[in-house]
Amino acid sequence: MTVTLNQAAVLEGQETGPSVQPHETIAPPGSLYIPSLDGIRAISFFLVFFAHAGLGGTIIPGGFGVSIFFLLSGFLITTLLRTEFARYRQISLRNFYLRRALRILPPLYVTLALAMLLCSIGKGQPGIPFAGTLAQALQVSNYYEIYAVPAVTMPGSGVLWSLAVEEHFYLMFPILYVWMCPRFSAYRQALILLALCAGALVWRCVLHFHFHASLVHTYYGTDARFDSILFGCVFAILANPVLHDPLHSWFVRRMKWLLPLSVAVLLGTFLDRNESFRETLRYTLQGMALIPLFIAAIHYQKSWPVLFLNLTFVRFLGVLSYSLYLCHLVIMESIQRVWTVNPVLTGAASFACALCFATLVHYLIERPCGRIRKRLSRALNE
Repeated sequence: MTVTLNQAAVLEGQETGPSVQPHETIAPPGSLYIPSLDGIRAISFFLVFFAHAGLGGTIIPGGFGVSIFFLLSGFLITTLLRTEFARYRQISLRNFYLRRALRILPPLYVTLALAMLLCSIGKGQPGIPFAGTLAQALQVSNYYEIYAVPAVTMPGSGVLWSLAVEEHFYLMFPILYVWMCPRFSAYRQALILLALCAGALVWRCVLHFHFHASLVHTYYGTDARFDSILFGCVFAILANPVLHDPLHSWFVRRMKWLLPLSVAVLLGTFLDRNESFRETLRYTLQGMALIPLFIAAIHYQKSWPVLFLNLTFVRFLGVLSYSLYLCHLVIMESIQRVWTVNPVLTGAASFACALCFATLVHYLIERPCGRIRKRLSRALNE
């Protein structure tokens, strides 16, 4: 059962802003699919990939790619939860967790199997570290990286810390949202979430200035990074372009100065190399500055430069981005161990192999799991 955009807006008790035209889209009428977000996924992946290929810390802000993934995840899951509540006046946590498990876990475990295989073949391979691999399989690898001494994981599998952050968030946020929906208006919900974002900033400051916690904690810890996802949730609740929230119209009318301001803030977060700033305020500023850019990417889908995000091959790479993110460093580090002729060639070979692996995972695992998710959702909603 589907819900159209206008139906969702009315059921939420919010009318489409009268002074701003509905957002441009190349998706079918009434669909909640946002093509440009797949393009954003692709860009985010390449930020991470090129940083790992040797440009991180000097040219490419790889960590920023992860922050984009975080905000995008928060926006998407909240939009889906909000639409479900608008349609049914309730949210099934069972359905939500089942959909997330089928979406996230199969590609993850296939990638872990690939990493284990690459660790086991050939002479001089490092072997499979039991504790680190178990932590990754159980979605607690970020805290394993923080507290284990030494923290040993399979080569290239360190990127799974961010997946652990998202999984922890997916476990807790829907419970909070289900509690808030029947009790508070959208604006009060957003205020509660913004207060939590402020709390995350305060906690990072306490970790850094009082406890002198390492960068690993403020960067990897769910307790220190959940606001990077939560800003996406606030965006989905308060200024959702898909559901035509009134505040979205406010943003669109002010895009001429909001976009340059957002870009300037992001550039400032890249250029400021002060350790205290980077471990505390950086993530807050990036989360807020990304929201106008996301609104523009969704609202102006038929306009350049956003149109680039909607190109077929860019969107396809975005569809593959989850599996690409999981496997790229595993493959890259395996190739680098045996072939160090040229960094450019090594990077190109790594991307080609990762693309092949991600494509196989998409067609053989993700799409069948997607069909199962849809069938189960329909069955559970009947």
